[in-house]
Amino acid sequence: MSAMIPHLPFEMHTPDEKVWLSLQPHLLSRGYRLRPRYEPGWIPSWTRIPGVYPTECEDSLRRVGKLIDAIRISDGSKVVIKQVDTSTSELPLAMKLSSAELRSDPRNHAVPALDVILIPGNDDMALLVMPFLMDFNDLPFRHVGEVVEMVEQFLECLEFLHEHNITHMDFCWFNLMMDASRMVPRGWHFCNPWKHDGSTRGGFGWLDRWTVRPVKYYLIDFELTVPEMSETVSADSFKVDVYQLGNVIKKLTKKYTGLSVLKSLAKKMTNPDPLKRLTAHEAVKTFRCRKSKWTARSMERRVWRRTTPFIDRFMVKYRNFNAII
Repeated sequence: MSAMIPHLPFEMHTPDEKVWLSLQPHLLSRGYRLRPRYEPGWIPSWTRIPGVYPTECEDSLRRVGKLIDAIRISDGSKVVIKQVDTSTSELPLAMKLSSAELRSDPRNHAVPALDVILIPGNDDMALLVMPFLMDFNDLPFRHVGEVVEMVEQFLECLEFLHEHNITHMDFCWFNLMMDASRMVPRGWHFCNPWKHDGSTRGGFGWLDRWTVRPVKYYLIDFELTVPEMSETVSADSFKVDVYQLGNVIKKLTKKYTGLSVLKSLAKKMTNPDPLKRLTAHEAVKTFRCRKSKWTARSMERRVWRRTTPFIDRFMVKYRNFNAII
């Protein structure tokens, strides 16, 4: 997650940004170009255009933390680069999950490692290159089947990880991502996912997941955080993963109308007694048993964010591109 951005003038780089500035030449030599804001000799664009505010310009946007976006020069694709502490297991685990053997399993929804960049003279940190993804909840769900598709993929991922004796320990809302490239053909900005180019001007168009399905989902951030533990009884880390994913499903059923088909599964996955809680394999089996009884029509049913005004649910019209409701 990104830290809060200090109140600095837009033309000044934060301390976290300065780290990326120092890495820019090495990244460029390895084939990755950062945004203009992080290039040597950068001059803020708004200082050269009379009457333009910094917030109207893409190069005023900054996102502080261990992550940054870049362009892979070889094919022009967007990627995300993460600073990884080499003393942790995150890097070797990312490489293991990205091996040809494990990637051949369709249940493997761990974010793939596209590249690993070592930093000359720095043995404490390496750079992990990953696909450019969007938070799974940045765009609203429109149909029951869209949520079901997402839930199935993450249940499969959980089962896959546990079969390989891997626990994530932070299988939560903010670590679930999606490949939105077909949903948002014009792309989105790393610092402002509701703008195509980061500018405050212009609208934002996107397509329903249902019209471009299947949408692929990914689990990120394998830093292996400390599990929830009581002072006397240690939690089963595998059951913690199940609880966390179950909590995501439960949160979705509260956030949206029309998702009653998932409530029972979420309840079984979040049983307060770990001994009575489903395992990942049992959760997948339960889900598939119920899915076999759901009709295509039931999957096409419209779902709504509960915060959507009642009248808007009747006024909205289906279009190729949608507004965020």
